[in-house]
Amino acid sequence: MCHYKELRRIRKSGHLTIPKTIREQLEISDGDVLMIMEKPLGLVMKPIEEQHVFNESVVSNNGKVNIPIEIRRNLNISEETHFTVKLDMEKSAVVVDILEEELG
Repeated sequence: MCHYKELRRIRKSGHLTIPKTIREQLEISDGDVLMIMEKPLGLVMKPIEEQHVFNESVVSNNGKVNIPIEIRRNLNISEETHFTVKLDMEKSAVVVDILEEELG
């Protein structure tokens, strides 16, 4: 169950900013490493707690994470792609859903 969500876009460089409210709730800070997992229409990012086989990204001081190019290609993500970034406290995760409809 998601407790907070916000609309975001990805930068050309692949950066996506995690909202401050979500970073604070999950205690994510500058230099933390997140594992990034693909899902059918988006991503799940979680702080790393153990060994894993997923992609990962380091969080910057303003909450930016770089979405790896292979994930962007697999999910057809571009600068024009809109997302909702949500907090899932049950999974201790940031959930990023791709919005399929065009926003005006």
